[in-house]
Amino acid sequence: MRHLKTNDGRPTLVLADDHAAVLERISRLLIPGYEILAAVGNGSMALDAVLRLNPDVAVLDIAMPGLDGLGAARELRNSTCRTRIVFLTLYDDNDYIKAALNNGALGYVLKSCLTSDLIPAIENALAGHIFVSAHSEMADS
Repeated sequence: MRHLKTNDGRPTLVLADDHAAVLERISRLLIPGYEILAAVGNGSMALDAVLRLNPDVAVLDIAMPGLDGLGAARELRNSTCRTRIVFLTLYDDNDYIKAALNNGALGYVLKSCLTSDLIPAIENALAGHIFVSAHSEMADS
């Protein structure tokens, strides 16, 4: 399955966060450079959207009702999906960072660093490189 590309060649995204205001903020930040195919409120909906739409990158919150972001990432890693995963989360914790990376994520961005780190994390993920917010504990290790 090939990735969808917009007519103007912008990379495609699926966004998942259980707070509508956060989804709106992320969308406003990313719309100039990316095509947002879906913005959903939980991990199950994110899994469905990614498998159906095959975006270039999925930006997932970790803590969501039902299937959380880590569970969705695990399911995507076990599928044939080639979508790159970037987490956007409140959790500044080495255990969460390690779990995210172990479940196939290429990015880990703290919501407190959203405006400075999300786009670099997506760009790194598109290039196949890992990006972790500099303010995280892992960056200090």
